Order: sequence, then C-alpha cells, then structure tokens
Amino acid sequence: MKKELIFIGSVNKAMRARDILKDYGITAYVERGSNSLNSRGCGFSILIIDSSRTRAEEILKENGIQISSAEDGN
Repeated sequence: MKKELIFIGSVNKAMRARDILKDYGITAYVERGSNSLNSRGCGFSILIIDSSRTRAEEILKENGIQISSAEDGN
C-alpha cells in the first residue's frame, strides 16, 4: 500500500483539501503533523493512500490550497 503525505498549515485548510480531493475521487485523511515529520513545525497533513501525490497536489493548487511540503508516508 502506497502512502503519501501532503503538509498543510491549518486544520481548516486540511479538511477543505480532504473534501476537494474526495470530489475528484481521491481518498484522503487529515492527520496531525509533528515536528519530526514536518520541518516547518507541527501542523496538519493529508494522507493519501494508493493515489498520485502529484495529481493531488495539482488539484489542491488549482483550488487555492497552499502546500507546505510533501513526502513519502511509508
């Protein structure tokens, strides 16, 4: 199972991102980030399983969601 993380600053933006991705058929989950995972401090991330992170990032950017960073979640 392939897991990808997209870091987003606030819980509200992360929940909006999750909902936007759902509209595009991508299952995503909101997770609380940690300092060890995100070099920009704690925040929230979107966990994507078995979907293209690149495509998810494109969708979010097209919908005005700013992405802090992204990485392999495995």
